[in-house]
Amino acid sequence: MMRLRIRTHSKISPNLRRGFFYALSAIALLPSPVLSTESNPNSLFLQGQTLDLNGQIIPYVSLIFQESEIFLLSDEYGRFSYSSTFAKNDSVFIQRIGYKNETLPVDEIFRQRNIHLTPDILMMESVEVEADARSNQNLAVLGHHAKTQGSAATDHKNMLARIPGISIKSYGGPAGISTLSMDGGPSSHTLVMVNGIDISSAQNGEADLSQLPLPFIESMSYIPYDITQSGAGGIDGVVKLETGDQRTHFNLSQGSFGHLAYDFNLKKEISGFWTSVQVGQRKEDGNYPFTWDNTPATRKNNGLEQNFAALSLRKMLRSDVYLQATSMSSYQSRGVAGLRWSPDNISHRSDQLTLLGSTLGWIRQQGSSHLHFAYRHSKEQYNNPYLNVRSDHRLWGYQINLVDQRQFGSRLEMSSKLYLNQDNINSNSTGNHARSTLSASLAPTLNLHELLRITPTYKLHYSPDLYEEFLNDLQASLPLQWGPLSQLAISWGEVFKYPTFNDQYWEPGGNPNLKPEETGITTLQSSFDLSNFGIVHLQWQRKESTNLIQWMPVLSYWQPGNVKSATRESRKALWQLVLPERDISAFAHYTLIKTLDHEMNLPLRYAPERTSAWGFTWTPSNFEINLQYNYVSDRISMYGYPEDVIIDATGLWTGSIAHTWDGKLGHLTLVISADNLEDTSYETIKGYPEPGRSYRISTKFSK
Repeated sequence: MMRLRIRTHSKISPNLRRGFFYALSAIALLPSPVLSTESNPNSLFLQGQTLDLNGQIIPYVSLIFQESEIFLLSDEYGRFSYSSTFAKNDSVFIQRIGYKNETLPVDEIFRQRNIHLTPDILMMESVEVEADARSNQNLAVLGHHAKTQGSAATDHKNMLARIPGISIKSYGGPAGISTLSMDGGPSSHTLVMVNGIDISSAQNGEADLSQLPLPFIESMSYIPYDITQSGAGGIDGVVKLETGDQRTHFNLSQGSFGHLAYDFNLKKEISGFWTSVQVGQRKEDGNYPFTWDNTPATRKNNGLEQNFAALSLRKMLRSDVYLQATSMSSYQSRGVAGLRWSPDNISHRSDQLTLLGSTLGWIRQQGSSHLHFAYRHSKEQYNNPYLNVRSDHRLWGYQINLVDQRQFGSRLEMSSKLYLNQDNINSNSTGNHARSTLSASLAPTLNLHELLRITPTYKLHYSPDLYEEFLNDLQASLPLQWGPLSQLAISWGEVFKYPTFNDQYWEPGGNPNLKPEETGITTLQSSFDLSNFGIVHLQWQRKESTNLIQWMPVLSYWQPGNVKSATRESRKALWQLVLPERDISAFAHYTLIKTLDHEMNLPLRYAPERTSAWGFTWTPSNFEINLQYNYVSDRISMYGYPEDVIIDATGLWTGSIAHTWDGKLGHLTLVISADNLEDTSYETIKGYPEPGRSYRISTKFSK
C-alpha cells in the first residue's frame, strides 16, 4: 500500500539555476528559420488605456483600424489590447462622445500606449495624444495580459500565473478539471467571467477552466476587490477573460502525450457587424509516465476530446450606441484516471458548457450606461461501470445587469448597478432546485480635492425566503505625482457568499443549515511609475471571514461545515516593464500569504505561504522569444496527527520561440513551446500527479 508523504513545511524553493540553464539551452537548440525576412514594425502587440488629460479612466472608447478593418472598444477600465500583424501605414480612428476624435498612426499609439482624450463638450469631435504623459493606473486592476502573436499555444494556467497570489488546482493532466484560487482561499471565492458572463457553476461555485478552449481566450485581467461589484461571491476578486478581436486565421498544433489541436476563425464585416466565427477541436491521449513515492508508473484513462464553436458580433449602431454579443459552446469527452493509489481505467465523464451574452451600451456626455444579458447552461454525465454509478447534472441560469455611470459637475460621480439572477439545477445528486437573487449597489464618488477621491458604496442582496443582506464599502484614493509615487488607495468593504447547491443538497453530506459566509476586506494599494524602469504596484490585503464553508471528512463521506472564523493576509508586489524601442516586455510578482483557521489554530488547507512568477518577451525582428517561471510554495493537503499531509513546493519553467513570415497572401507564424522544462514531478491536488516535460509545435496562418 502506498503511503502519503508527510513532513514540515520546506523553507527553500526549487533549484533556479539548473532550470534557467535548461530553459536557455532549449531556446538555443531550436532550429533557425530557413527564410529570412525584414523587420516589420507593424507586427506588434498593442495594448493601452483610454484616459482623460488628468489620467482618469474613460471607458468604452471605439478604435477603428482603417486599413486592417479592426474594431476595438476599450472596456469599463479603459483598457484595450490586440495582437496581430497590422497593415503597413495603418491608422486608427478614435471616437468617444464628449471628446474630440482624430485619426492616428498605429505606430504612434504603440509608442505611447495610453491615449489621452481632450473634452469637447460643445463640438464632440476629436482626440489628442500627449507624448510623455504618465497615466494614473486604475488600482482596481492588478494584472492585465493579452496573448501575443508568438504565444498562440499558451495554456490558461501560464497566462493566469501572471496574477499575484494565484494558484491553479488540477486533477492530473488534460482530462481533469482545472480551477483557480487566490490568496489561499477556496476556488468558489473567485468569480471568473468571460466577456462579462459569469461562468462559475451554481452547483459548486467553481469555474472549470478546462471547459474554455485555449484559442478562445485572448486576454485576462484581475480585480482583487472592486467596491462597486454588487454581485455576491467575489470574496477573492474577479478574473475577467476576454476573447479579443481575432483576425481570420487557421491554427494547427501537435505535441507530447498525444496532443493534436486545430482551430479556424473567420472574421468578416457583414451589414456593418464585425463578425467572427470560430470552430476547433483538441485531442489529448493524456497517458504519461510519472514517479510517485519513488515508484514509477503510467497514468492511464486520461484522454480528452474537446470540440467547440463560437460566434461574436460587434457594431457601433450610432456614434453613441454600441452592441456586442458572444456565444460559445464546448463539449468535452474525458477519461477519469482517479487517484494515484486508486486508479480507474474504465470510468468516463462528458460535459458541455454553453455561454451566451450580449451588451447594449450607450454613451452620453455625462457618462455611459449598458444593459447586459447572459445565459449559462451546462450538463455533465459521469459513468463508473465498476461501481454501477451514473450521475447526471444539468444547470442553467440567466442574468440581467443594468449599469449606469454619470458625472455631475467636477465634484460628483455616480455609479449604480442592478443585477437580476435566476439559477436552476436538475441533478440526481442534489434534486431539483431554483434560486432567484437580486443585487443592487449605489456608489457616489466625491472629488473633494484634486488629490482626494472618496467613494462610499451601499449594496443590497436579496433572495426570496433565503436571505436579505445590506453591505457597505468605503474607498479613498489619492492620484499623486510625488516623485515616482503616482497613486495611493485604501478601501474597506463587506462581501458575503451564500452556500452552493452542493453545499446544501448533495447526497450524502449536504447541509441545509449552513450559514452564508461573511468577509470584511481591508486593502491598501499604491502605484509607482519608474519611467523607463517600469511600473510597480504594491498591495496589502486582509480578509476576516466568519462562517467560512469548508468540506471535511465525516465517517465515510465528506460534509461541509462553517468554520467559526478565519483570517487571510497577503502582501503583493507586481512589476511590469515595456520597452518598445528595445522590443522587450517583462513582469515579475511576489506574494506572501498568511492564513489562520481560528478554531484549529492552523493554516487553511491548500493555502500556500508564497507564490511568485517572472517572465519576459523579446521580439527582435519577426522573432518572439518567451520565458516564464511560476512558483507555488508547499501547502497543507489534509490535517493529520502528528503531522499534516503536505503538497510539495513547485517551480515550473515554460518557454517558447516563434517566427512570423509576412507575404502577400497573409502571415505565417511558427511557434515551438515547452512546458515543465525541468521535468519536475509535482501535484496540485494530493494523489493526482501532473505531466512531466512536454513540447508543442504550432503553425498559424492569418490574414
